[in-house]
Amino acid sequence: MDMPFSLPSAYALESARSWGRTQGLTLTPIGRARGRREFLCFRPGFYVALGHVDHAEPSREVYRSGDFIKLHFRLEGESFVGQPGAPAAQTVSAMSVSTLLQPPGLAKEEFFASEVRERSVTLCCSRSFLTQELGLSGEALSGPFGTFVRGEPQRFEFMRFPLDAVQHGISLALLGDSQGDAFRGLYAESKAFELLHTFLTRRFDDAATDSTGGRARERLATVRRYIDANLHEPLEMRQLARRFGFSESHLARRFREAFGLPLFEYVGQARLARARTLVESGRLSISQIAAEAGYGHAANFSTAFKRQFGMTPQGARKAARQAH
Repeated sequence: MDMPFSLPSAYALESARSWGRTQGLTLTPIGRARGRREFLCFRPGFYVALGHVDHAEPSREVYRSGDFIKLHFRLEGESFVGQPGAPAAQTVSAMSVSTLLQPPGLAKEEFFASEVRERSVTLCCSRSFLTQELGLSGEALSGPFGTFVRGEPQRFEFMRFPLDAVQHGISLALLGDSQGDAFRGLYAESKAFELLHTFLTRRFDDAATDSTGGRARERLATVRRYIDANLHEPLEMRQLARRFGFSESHLARRFREAFGLPLFEYVGQARLARARTLVESGRLSISQIAAEAGYGHAANFSTAFKRQFGMTPQGARKAARQAH
């Protein structure tokens, strides 16, 4: 098998597999950490790394540089990222998205403290993949993707953004148990493209410069942040519209245009994504989580959960325990 991946130090190869053109590797940590890192290469210049690791003691991982921009979605755990030997490091926190640019020849090192449970998804895109496969141009792209497409980065660059509920849900789907799935490569590639699309479209939206549209988009982004922070509360269209200065019909229409799905479909997905995190943590009962997610009956919650994730809450909790 070719090795298109930038693999971490302190890990050993456990298995390799292919699904057609998709190449997959699974690595397990050396030392007291438990879990695994999975690497799936879908096509030249586009791959994803999936992290399910419990760090029992402080650890350090080093990744060699490649001609990639890395887009990292961190669901759980905190780490510190920088250059080997450099004094400063950037914090990667839970529920965040970060972009990383590495100049050719410079490695990245990442530190984890003890007793840290890390769950993460990292998309890696080469310049040729972005320009030739996707047809993107440096003039059309802003931010770190624009910098990368226009030429080789000259310094180590790291930027952070909040992880939203849609990105959280897609990341959970990628991290889900896939043993025995004969179409794993197809499913994972579709989700990886979906995740990349959410980031690119929202960064384009944030970068728009017209004043009227820009103000409306910022108000919509504020609505979304409020929803994400208040999923445990009753949320009504009338209350949200009044709070943020929209009419109900205008809020419904603009939210769907901006984020690609109806407002209360977004709310439902966000609540289920948060519920899955609670289910897998094992700290609350299923009935308590159902109430947190806004369901009056645990049976209705289980039905919605299975429809969204393809397994019951009990099945998701069992799979999480087996994985760790």
